[in-house]
Amino acid sequence: MREKGFLGFVGKVSWTVIAAFLIFGWYYPIIGNVALICMVAPPFFAALKGGRVWCGTACPRGSFNDNILAKISRSVNIPKVFRTVFFRIAFFVFLIYTFVSGLIEANGDLVKVGYVFYKIIFATTAITIFLGVIFNERTWCSFCPMGSLSALITKLKRKLRARSKRIVVDKGECIDCKICERKCPMGLKPYEFTGDNDKDLDCIQCKECVYKCPVNALKYK
Repeated sequence: MREKGFLGFVGKVSWTVIAAFLIFGWYYPIIGNVALICMVAPPFFAALKGGRVWCGTACPRGSFNDNILAKISRSVNIPKVFRTVFFRIAFFVFLIYTFVSGLIEANGDLVKVGYVFYKIIFATTAITIFLGVIFNERTWCSFCPMGSLSALITKLKRKLRARSKRIVVDKGECIDCKICERKCPMGLKPYEFTGDNDKDLDCIQCKECVYKCPVNALKYK
């Protein structure tokens, strides 16, 4: 979470939400139902504002990745396989299958439904930490189902020519130093965000590249 101002503050502290969720949800499974908010929020904000704006500003797990996991991560390149359409769809289908199966077994019992949510958040957090330590703290975010759905919604919005803010490079100002690529927590290449392509669909709009560009060639507009 590299955003400044109020959103920057939210990004620094929202990791406490997932910490509290994992601790108290263990004893009170009904708390697990709160996870629905974090599942709905990313695609909602993508439809409203465009892009993975939730991921880079308010996501509790994203905040955990940036503020806690980053301290112990090797911070190497995210393996390309995690970004592939096949892997994302396969993981999404697996997660949906697990979720729906759990809901059927819960049979409408809110406590049991909460436990289904809790188990999924617990398991995916474990995956996040494992991959985050081995590779990059934002590895999970490269194939997060809700993040991927947000990227898809953004792509559809662009097809419909719906205007939304995004990071765009001024190629006339860019000096090809590639500092933006090194600073991007998602391992993207902001110097390729020309505004007429979809290379920024996984951009979490943290604006780290904008703040670190030495010639101000990147703009959020």
